[in-house]
Amino acid sequence: MVKKNTNEILHKLDFIDDADDETILIALKSNIPDYKMAYLLNRHLSVRFEKATDDISLTTDTGVAYFRTFAFQDTKNHLVWRLLENKSNHSENITEQPYSLFTNENTLFTATNYLVNEWKNIDFFILIENADLFFNPEELLEKLQDIKNLSTHFLVDWDSLSIKTQKNLIF
Repeated sequence: MVKKNTNEILHKLDFIDDADDETILIALKSNIPDYKMAYLLNRHLSVRFEKATDDISLTTDTGVAYFRTFAFQDTKNHLVWRLLENKSNHSENITEQPYSLFTNENTLFTATNYLVNEWKNIDFFILIENADLFFNPEELLEKLQDIKNLSTHFLVDWDSLSIKTQKNLIF
């Protein structure tokens, strides 16, 4: 009788560690509207940003701030691209007492909120999720130089952002 070795390896499973995948954040400064920025990025970067159906909403001390966003799912490279508006101007009518002698019905309260508080002077961010070692952000920055309406653009160090800001950027 032949005894079979039960310690023999029949199949080996490879564990693919996605911990090497990173999130890339690029800051964009420009005075053009968000839809024009999406159009220019589509043209120069060969991406296809589309307006997301839901805006990003953040609850703040002054109410709820909404930030417009555009998204592109790159299925070929397994990347998720997002164009995020950094600045939200929120206005609402304030009437503490409806029939007070000292309140004006046309009183507007305006609050400016930022998605990334550390960079209040930046208008937009490009957020690229699932970037691996083969993705070259420097090549992307070179392509962005061709867009005339951008006054500045640069790579943001993800670790330099506060934890609260990082949570705002996780979708």
